Amino acid sequence: MPPLTQRPTPAPTNLVGIGDALRLSLSFAPDTRRVAYARRVAGALLREREFAEDTVQTVELLVSEIVTNAVVHGRGGRVRFLFAYDGAGDVRIEVDDQSRACVKVRPPNAEDETGRGMFLVAALARQWGRRGTRTWCTVATEGASSP
Repeated sequence: MPPLTQRPTPAPTNLVGIGDALRLSLSFAPDTRRVAYARRVAGALLREREFAEDTVQTVELLVSEIVTNAVVHGRGGRVRFLFAYDGAGDVRIEVDDQSRACVKVRPPNAEDETGRGMFLVAALARQWGRRGTRTWCTVATEGASSP
């Protein structure tokens, strides 16, 4: 019999959907298993609303990168993840890691095994930034087969 896999306790979730707009917020302890959870939830919400698969995959990648940075480099006991779509424009991804550290984009070295996260965010996001303890980015949805 395969060994049992211990799953983290479900994160407190707040999902609001009004018309085409979506807003999901999660709060969880910094645990690397939460990265996949946040990515899957964001992707499922967009697929359910029939967004173009390339848009969904971009959002999933950026969620993974930003949440991973928060889990690995954050300073608090909680990570707060926000995913929002206003029904007409961009998807917004925001993570509060409770750290005031600067976020740096550095060109990857071919030998580096880590460190490409913010480079990917800068390359794929419409906009991105850091305000206080929050890192955010937006992904364009124009032209996507959205609702």
